[in-house]
Amino acid sequence: MPTRRRMFAVLTALLATAALFVAGCSSSSKPSEPLPDAAGLLQQSIQVTKALKSAHLDITVGGKIAGLPVKKLSGDLTNVPATAVSGNSTISMGGSDVDIQLVVLDGTLYAALTPNNWLDMGPAKDIYDPSVVLNPDNGLANWLASITDAKSEASETINGVDTVRITGKVTADAMNKLIPLKATSPLPATVWIQKADPHQLVQAKADTGNGSSIQITLSEWDKPVTVTKPAV
Repeated sequence: MPTRRRMFAVLTALLATAALFVAGCSSSSKPSEPLPDAAGLLQQSIQVTKALKSAHLDITVGGKIAGLPVKKLSGDLTNVPATAVSGNSTISMGGSDVDIQLVVLDGTLYAALTPNNWLDMGPAKDIYDPSVVLNPDNGLANWLASITDAKSEASETINGVDTVRITGKVTADAMNKLIPLKATSPLPATVWIQKADPHQLVQAKADTGNGSSIQITLSEWDKPVTVTKPAV
């Protein structure tokens, strides 16, 4: 019996030593980096977005939104020397999705259903005018300025850019000026703002209800853009 007690004591000591060794060698998780204040970051991004002269633009519509035929749009946008957009879009037409080339220049929409066969479609605002995105009064800068209940949620990388994801609510008025939704109440919104200077707006998303959403992604900020009026 004494031998068994002695062996039990030895095993207990060995197990205790092993436990201490493992505890000493285990790595502790580092606390996450504190996120920037949402309100301050939004203010910095608002000023930068107001001053933007050009950008590459990607718009993606999830689900169906009444009165908005655009499903996707990708193009280059400028407001100097005049407001203009050149790119490609997928729109709903007659119950089908159709890929088109598009140019918006001086408020007129030009579209080509087949490559370089351009048509004058009249005022872009009658369908959707993407040039409003960089308008300092009605575009993304105003949209950002209308966000309430802003909260920094996480750090994320979007298209290779380190950003801070901020959630909040965007007013119906700002939403309707940017996208013709006929919203009547604030909508849940998420923005991704560049973490480093100059704090460019990288991405913005609004949940428009019934499982639908609109996402706008910007890149190539202030890269020179030239848009030529197509031959009609």
